[in-house]
Amino acid sequence: MQLNKNPSTTVTTLLSLALVVIIWVAFAPTQLGGQVSYVIVDGNSMETGFHLGDLVVVRRALTYQVGDAVTYQNAELGHYVFHRIVSVNADHFVIKGDHNSWFDSYQPTQAEIVGKLWVHIPKLGKAIEWLRLPINLAIAVILIGGSLMSNMLIQSSQHKKPETRSLPKFGGVLELALYPLGFLVLIFLGLGIFAFTRPLTRAADNILYQQDGNFFYSATGTPQIYDTDTVRSGEPVFPKLTCFLNVGFAYNLIGAQLQQVSGQQQLSALVMDEQSGWQRTIPMVSATLFTGNSYMTMATLDLCQVEALVALVEKETGLHQNVYTLKIVPHVDVMAKIAGNDVQDSFEPSLSFKFDEVHFYLATVNAQENPLHSIKQGSSSSSNTQANILPLLGLKPSVQAMRASALIGLGLTLGPLLSIVLHIYNKTQQSQQALIQLKYGALLMDVHERVVEPLSTAIDVHRIEDLARIAERQNTMILHMALNYVDYYLVQGNGMTYRYTVGNNNHRDNVVLDEPVHRDIRDYMLSHNVNRIIDTESNCEIILPDEISTKRNIIHNSQPVEKVMLSYSINISKRTSNS
Repeated sequence: MQLNKNPSTTVTTLLSLALVVIIWVAFAPTQLGGQVSYVIVDGNSMETGFHLGDLVVVRRALTYQVGDAVTYQNAELGHYVFHRIVSVNADHFVIKGDHNSWFDSYQPTQAEIVGKLWVHIPKLGKAIEWLRLPINLAIAVILIGGSLMSNMLIQSSQHKKPETRSLPKFGGVLELALYPLGFLVLIFLGLGIFAFTRPLTRAADNILYQQDGNFFYSATGTPQIYDTDTVRSGEPVFPKLTCFLNVGFAYNLIGAQLQQVSGQQQLSALVMDEQSGWQRTIPMVSATLFTGNSYMTMATLDLCQVEALVALVEKETGLHQNVYTLKIVPHVDVMAKIAGNDVQDSFEPSLSFKFDEVHFYLATVNAQENPLHSIKQGSSSSSNTQANILPLLGLKPSVQAMRASALIGLGLTLGPLLSIVLHIYNKTQQSQQALIQLKYGALLMDVHERVVEPLSTAIDVHRIEDLARIAERQNTMILHMALNYVDYYLVQGNGMTYRYTVGNNNHRDNVVLDEPVHRDIRDYMLSHNVNRIIDTESNCEIILPDEISTKRNIIHNSQPVEKVMLSYSINISKRTSNS
């Protein structure tokens, strides 16, 4: 016979699965689509609040503010740093360790910030060092959930006997629907609590803008040396051919909702020796005001004068270098209004040349970058609001959508769940038999008295729960039969019969002779020497004693009580003949 799991075990399993789902949604690492990263503090730069070996859990946020302790990717150091935001510089954040007296040299953008402090667990250190890789946490969560499921499946397979199968009773169907509905109600309830504790709106994202600068230069060329009679941007310049270099710079401020743009610009040349640190500034364009989103400036630089300056330095100082650097540096201070907010920013790109005794040529650090083009991005805070969103497993639903989903989900699941609970309540109010059927329907097997083995030794139990535990221990079903409006629930095994009886109070008055509730049926029949005759009516079967049956002239449709308890009568007859 097949033994189903105890309902309480199923509830525990479903609640455990719900807990695993909630933990996964809350703590899923970013590598697997989550919003959380795990960092172990390695150093003392954040003391006294954070110490070496503390576990810091950071969560990705839509915006970051001054005072937030964040983890960011430092491109200069090549690893992650956990420090605190102390100020904002345009679209970059100024970061500093709480214990440090200096600012971090690297200023990350929002895209480089992994997340801000969410959970701080001190003194874990090496005990959870393997959690440094977020994938390890994911594996641990999967193993915990898998162990719960496998434990349930293994125990179910151990109790399964393929040679005997039975269809689930009505209680099993209700159980099959009740627990998944309860599980879904918990999920939607948790989602609703999470969504309704979050504001519907938040401050609008910062408005981005960009400062764009383009350099260009030209000089008089020789057709025999160049393709044309003009040196164009990107080509080397030979002072023996021409001493004058025409340099230009075009500026453009790009962004949405820009208003009242104005500023000040100037242009200068910087001659320097990068190895020794010597430098000399040559003014080219003095400070000049401009209005509007763009401007363009041009100036002429005497390259022969630059060479003469370097020669003088070498003569006077004894410094001798093979290569020197010439930088054309514009400086722009711009002011504007973006969405009604005042914005002030600066822009100072540079165009670098290397030069020796022969020529000036462009200095390129990265072959893929254009040395003639420079950009700088910035952002301005907005006074407007926008719909708040909650990143969830890679998705970005709005809080309003999550609230609606939670309410709709609760409506679709809570209604059927309450209907089932109300149905169970009504059933339990009708009779105890109905309650037993609903609670243990999957364990019950309705049987005819012919299939019940003779009761060798019967032990009455006082609660159906005790009988269910015995059935689970014996790995068997609970046999159920009804006689004379009395329901018998039996568990047989190891030569013992455990019995729980329930009488139907609505029909007990129709029974001519009360059946014994707490005595063995066979012993009762032997001690009373009952001639088993049955009076069959349309809706009931009544056992009549011998003295009552003889007073009746005619007993319609009477027959031996083999229909009632054939197995017991055969066994009793054998014992009587032997005696």
